[in-house]
Amino acid sequence: MLGYKDPKETANVFSDGWLKTGDLMMMDERGLLYFKGVKKRMLKYKGYPIFPRDLEEILRTHPDVIDAKVLGEDAGQLGQQPVAKVMVKERRQGIEEELLNYVNSRVAFYKRLKKVYLVDKIE
Repeated sequence: MLGYKDPKETANVFSDGWLKTGDLMMMDERGLLYFKGVKKRMLKYKGYPIFPRDLEEILRTHPDVIDAKVLGEDAGQLGQQPVAKVMVKERRQGIEEELLNYVNSRVAFYKRLKKVYLVDKIE
């Protein structure tokens, strides 16, 4: 595959000549690829699908947020509960609760963030 008609879409799925499928692969010494799993960007919590990108976009609209990453934290049989790692312009008391309320007031009940962790760097 050479790419898509839209160069932006092509840039989104290709990196260093590789097509980014979202699958986790391993290459052996002979250059053979082996499927190891799927890199999920969708969480399942209480049976509901949650797309981290939706929550990240909301967090980034908050005036104190520099960047954010939402991931799943194990919640046993409930699945993966959404939590956020957030870089803020300035740490202050109560910002975690403020960010939780900010996001959770804008999403369906099942998409609500459970925790916010303040971090210095998003990896």
